[in-house]
Amino acid sequence: MTSRRVVTPMVAAVPAFLGSVIVLMLADVGRTTWIVQLSAVLIACVVALAGSRISMPVSTRSWAVSIAVLTLLGIAAPLLGEGSGPQRWWHLGPVALYAASIVMPAFLGALAILLRDAGHARIVGVAAAIVAGGLFVLQPDASQALALCVGVAIVAGVERVGPRIGVPLVAALVMLTAWAFTRPDPLQPVPHVEGVAALALAHSLVAGLAVILCAAAFVAGLAWTSQRGPRWLLAAAGYYAVLFACSVAGLTPAPLVGYGAAPWLGYGLLVAAGAVFTSDTAR
Repeated sequence: MTSRRVVTPMVAAVPAFLGSVIVLMLADVGRTTWIVQLSAVLIACVVALAGSRISMPVSTRSWAVSIAVLTLLGIAAPLLGEGSGPQRWWHLGPVALYAASIVMPAFLGALAILLRDAGHARIVGVAAAIVAGGLFVLQPDASQALALCVGVAIVAGVERVGPRIGVPLVAALVMLTAWAFTRPDPLQPVPHVEGVAALALAHSLVAGLAVILCAAAFVAGLAWTSQRGPRWLLAAAGYYAVLFACSVAGLTPAPLVGYGAAPWLGYGLLVAAGAVFTSDTAR
């Protein structure tokens, strides 16, 4: 039977999907854009369901370490490309995927597993979080650095990491985030990607409120899910809330509500991670 840990967070994403439909209709995008968006949603559902079918041949801690390492490699990969502008994307032929949107949500779950450990795993988690923040400075991607900072602060709280580890870790991420915001970012917002709120409000107040409420309902639903599933989903809700706020300023794509395959793929991996990790992360 399909795990509740898959169904509940996928239901929480329904408002975001409805918001994306409104945005794409207002933007009057072409057929290809619709196909990419709907395909990404379908793949996300498949990935999430696959997570509920995966057995645990290794420990939860080993899964968390593997996800953390793969996340850092995924964020670092765009830095190997050529160019003087922001380097945030995996280029797969004609397709460009926003790397952080794919790997970061599940990364927060991995950090929760690592940071709640009292041994060497906690050191790995602290190091991974700081390295991720440093990579966002190099890209640069201030919005993701800020979202990571908020997500880690929430993880430290819900997993009772303690001030001796949590305060210095969050302080380090705050400094890295401030540094990232000083780096130049010449990218201009695209209405149906970064500027979804402005696009909808420009059409009508009703449309604008509908898109904003869809985003808010998604974040609230994910936060509610954390009360009945893995606690670290609250950190994911905080992560998405920060990105939505930054998208209002045109700094980053609006996750799930705006156009983009990467956020949906990342959400599918988030749900899969929640299903794979054993029940010791739940209440």
